[in-house]
Amino acid sequence: MRDIELDATNWTTVQDFYSALLSSIGAPEWHGRNINALVDSMIWGGINKVDPPYTVRIRGTAQLSRDVRNHVELAKTALGKARSEFRVRKGRDAQVEFAIYP
Repeated sequence: MRDIELDATNWTTVQDFYSALLSSIGAPEWHGRNINALVDSMIWGGINKVDPPYTVRIRGTAQLSRDVRNHVELAKTALGKARSEFRVRKGRDAQVEFAIYP
């Protein structure tokens, strides 16, 4: 499984999260900057240059504002739920995981 390392130490906004994540997975310029767009491209696929399986490891989250931290956690949860739905519908796994470290 491929590891994608993100350093959150300089993130101050939710848009910083999207900029780092979308760049790391090779998302096109027109990619939406919201959780539904992440689910569509990361789980359902066919949009980004990087396809599953991979783990996104986000380090340096201890200093994040509550809003940014909550959004990252919400994205992790939404991707996990979408992955479960993908398994049920497709009979296979879209191995995308988030690991969040302080």
